[in-house]
Amino acid sequence: MESRTYVLDAGRQWFEIWVPQDPDAWKITKLVFRDISEKPCFWIDKSDSVVNGDCYWMIRDNDRDEDLLWLAAAVANSRFIERYYDHRFNNKLYAGRRRFITQYVEKFPLPDPATRPGTELIALSKRIFSEIDGGNAEPLLAEINAKVFEAFGLGLEEIRR
Repeated sequence: MESRTYVLDAGRQWFEIWVPQDPDAWKITKLVFRDISEKPCFWIDKSDSVVNGDCYWMIRDNDRDEDLLWLAAAVANSRFIERYYDHRFNNKLYAGRRRFITQYVEKFPLPDPATRPGTELIALSKRIFSEIDGGNAEPLLAEINAKVFEAFGLGLEEIRR
């Protein structure tokens, strides 16, 4: 029997051959992240693109929640989350790579978006997105890293460990 028949029998569309997809959601701003990566690799997609099969993505529940995606991008790309991941999940693959799958990512902590550190991280995340091609990424990344540690009440001593 052809794979086409299996897809139709399951009630799926052509674009759901591997995993179920929602084409209407592709148009919404989304947080995209690689499944397997040595370092966290999370980015905001505002281009209506289809996400490749080796990545995961999430969207907001409503227009007000878009800032949560920006906050999640800031935290998820930080050195803090690398340490959190290694301590909480202790799951590294070949060559030190990590799996950023739902069961792990959904457990990443986020600071309250209404607090000063939360609002600053949202603003920095949006700024780095708009300036990424301008060569200003490194200083902004350093600032985001420091703010993430601060948001979780960790000082310079903890950052250096």
